[in-house]
Amino acid sequence: MALANTAYRPQAQNRRRCTTERKVTPMFKYTHYRRIAFSSHPSGRMRTSATESASADDLLPTKLELLKKVACLDRGAIASSNDKYEVSSFVEVLEEATSSSGEGAVQLDAVQGKWELLYSSVEQFRSSPFFLAFQEGLVQNREVAAKIFAFTDAIPGAKVGAAYQTISFDTGKLISEVDLELFPALRGTVVTTCSVVQEPPCSLSLMVENTRVSNSNVLPFLDSLAVPVQKVVEAVRGPGATLVTLDVTYLDEDLRVVRTRPDNEIFIYRRV
Repeated sequence: MALANTAYRPQAQNRRRCTTERKVTPMFKYTHYRRIAFSSHPSGRMRTSATESASADDLLPTKLELLKKVACLDRGAIASSNDKYEVSSFVEVLEEATSSSGEGAVQLDAVQGKWELLYSSVEQFRSSPFFLAFQEGLVQNREVAAKIFAFTDAIPGAKVGAAYQTISFDTGKLISEVDLELFPALRGTVVTTCSVVQEPPCSLSLMVENTRVSNSNVLPFLDSLAVPVQKVVEAVRGPGATLVTLDVTYLDEDLRVVRTRPDNEIFIYRRV
């Protein structure tokens, strides 16, 4: 990944459609979960074409099954491999419906507002763009970064609480907030500020700018101390090193599904 000449907005020839970014799912899995999605539809209809678009009413059973599944997984922290498979399968039904509805299916303006993390296919603190920028921009090695994240997640007493994202195109900012508890007596919220621009048809380009710890119960002065992440990382790796892209693969009035590039991890949010 060449970083020295990376511009803030990727060149058109380098943009990748979010509908083609995802891994292809075997049709037998789609068929199984499409039965779940549509068998309870009031009309009793079963869609026979995988490319036929689905209405919000059609997708409601799948959405409810997904929400019921993630509700007992502590934002993904206690998800087994089988749990992750089931969540991924439900998500792919929603994504397939979005994909087959055409390029206008995801209205990026609708991502504005505050969102709470419901599920992450990786460590929940990685919902903060800071950690994706750390992986792709600073470390530049996913295997090494994964080991660092796993070590961090395994620190005795470490616990991730609620995680939120607030998005505004008026201010051009995405604010990420993740509650962390490292030890019973050490708590705070990691607040990361990013500039954000739309990358149609369904992506957001973020430039991670700074991060700080707020609401610390031990070191309250940290609230006013922000680490200039963009300047620090670019000093080491070059301009554009904190640029990350998120693909919005499903969006409705109260649910948002995001996948990261390039590792395709899933993050599910509900509107607050």
